[in-house]
Formats: sequence, structure tokens, C-alpha cells
Amino acid sequence: MKTLRMREIVNIELGDTVLEIISVDDPNPKSGNPWEIGYRGIALEVDDMAMAVDYLKSKGITIAQEPVDLGNSFRGEIRDPDGLIIELRQWK
Repeated sequence: MKTLRMREIVNIELGDTVLEIISVDDPNPKSGNPWEIGYRGIALEVDDMAMAVDYLKSKGITIAQEPVDLGNSFRGEIRDPDGLIIELRQWK
């Protein structure tokens, strides 16, 4: 198994939205490995993590990773219907 190396990260700001694109050296075709080429996930910034999680749960959405305090932010995850990551992030 080859080791993938991150080449660069590009952040594109569109108003209040930031799109992060990660490039790796010599990527493999899309597979189950979350760090290989292709769509890996998306992150959504929320103003209030507790409120966002309560709202999602009230709509029947399962929280795949309960929010954790990372010091400068809170981070949690839900999954789309295909199992891809949707990260929730609240910056402090």
C-alpha cells in the first residue's frame, strides 16, 4: 500500500462560504479509503452546535460523531445517504 502525501490545500472564499480543496501526490482511483481521490466530505459551519444537533435529531438525522470540543471549535459529523461525511463545525 502506497503512502499518499498531501501536496497542497486551497481555500476558496465565496462570500461567507469557504471551499477547501486538498490535492495529494499520485492519487489512486476512488475507493472506500476516505483520503483517496474524489469527494470525501463537506463541512458546514453552524452558529450554535447544540442547537444544530437538536434540530437535526428532531428531523430524524443520526449524529454519526457527537460534537467534541477541539479547543478553538466544536466538531461533529452526520452522514449523507451514501455514507459520506458532513462535518459540522462551530468556531469559538
